Amino acid sequence: MAAPAAPPTIVTAEIHAAVASVTGSPLSVQVITVMILLGLGFVYFRFLGGKSRGLAAKAEK
Repeated sequence: MAAPAAPPTIVTAEIHAAVASVTGSPLSVQVITVMILLGLGFVYFRFLGGKSRGLAAKAEK
């Protein structure tokens, strides 16, 4: 019985590149990014989002 041939190095490199793009960033980078985005969202809604009372005033009429 013949042994299967090894895949060419180009195919192996493409597989490694695809796996790296699927796995994404490390977990620590993802956690830091989520914390920054949550902080920015909090700051927006706390300081900038509360300034607009136009929709509430129109809804009461």
